[in-house]
Amino acid sequence: MLEVNKIIIELLQIHDCVIFPNLGGFVAQYSPAKLNSINNTFTPPFKQILFNKNLTNNDGLLVNAIAQRHSISFQESNKKLSILLDNINNELDNSSKYLFEGIGMLFRNQGVLNFKQQSENLLLDSFGLKPINIREFSISKPTKKIINLTQSPISKTKIKNWTAAAAAIVILFYSAWIPMKTDLFNNSKSFSYSDLNPFTYKKIDTPKNLNFNKNSPDEKVASISTQEKTVKNINTIVEVNVNKDEVPPLKSISKNVVKPISFEVIIGSFSDESNAKKLIKNLSEKSFKARQLAFVKKLFRVSAGKFSNKENAIEYQNLIKKKFKISSWILIN
Repeated sequence: MLEVNKIIIELLQIHDCVIFPNLGGFVAQYSPAKLNSINNTFTPPFKQILFNKNLTNNDGLLVNAIAQRHSISFQESNKKLSILLDNINNELDNSSKYLFEGIGMLFRNQGVLNFKQQSENLLLDSFGLKPINIREFSISKPTKKIINLTQSPISKTKIKNWTAAAAAIVILFYSAWIPMKTDLFNNSKSFSYSDLNPFTYKKIDTPKNLNFNKNSPDEKVASISTQEKTVKNINTIVEVNVNKDEVPPLKSISKNVVKPISFEVIIGSFSDESNAKKLIKNLSEKSFKARQLAFVKKLFRVSAGKFSNKENAIEYQNLIKKKFKISSWILIN
């Protein structure tokens, strides 16, 4: 039984519905992320597993998966499921419950068959994600630092120190400037006390009569003759021989074409193609159009319709269920 449970779990990770013949169908529905206000946690998206007791028609999905796993025929796999079904019904009659390990619990309440999910998250996109506690990301308010703006009293000793330093700088300046800029030590006769003032200027007498001869005989004017030179543009054509074999071919640019997603309403899957054609023929006699899909994973699938929107596919499922009593599941391509 444990092997069958593993197969059902693997199929639910890929498909939206897995039918246990003559028992019911396990239906997987996408559930978005939710906030639990009680314990302040975010749960990641997951697949919610439901059980529909009306989906009893054998679509061949589970039977073929068991046959491939154990390398047995379709008929032998169907017999093993029938034996397992008898054991499930006996346990439901005796203890009113039956556990599908890793999936959930089937139980009867006042004669009505119910199901309670006990599986882990079967959504592949949420693999490895765990619930997040919001309190771990709470932001604490920064503490404000109080700065004391009271002015400290200025001591008188500092003012006295600055005054003495300024006076010393002035004395040092004059002691260096006097011997360099005056004649105090060189020529005492020409020295005057006004020379000690650094902001005075010296008056220099210039001769009054100065004759400048504009046409000096020594002045020579050199004439420079410029000669225009024209350069003619010479256009030359150079022939270059290129070997075609040396030129690498241009690489073809591949364009990624996004294939649109389609939803097929599958009403049967068979390992034998004759069974698929037989189902299509029987349905055509009831004015129900169906078609056979390509042979994939050793299965011949029979589709009742193809839709570009999942909601339309589900609506069509309900229609054929109500009108023709046919169970189905959705294949995403």
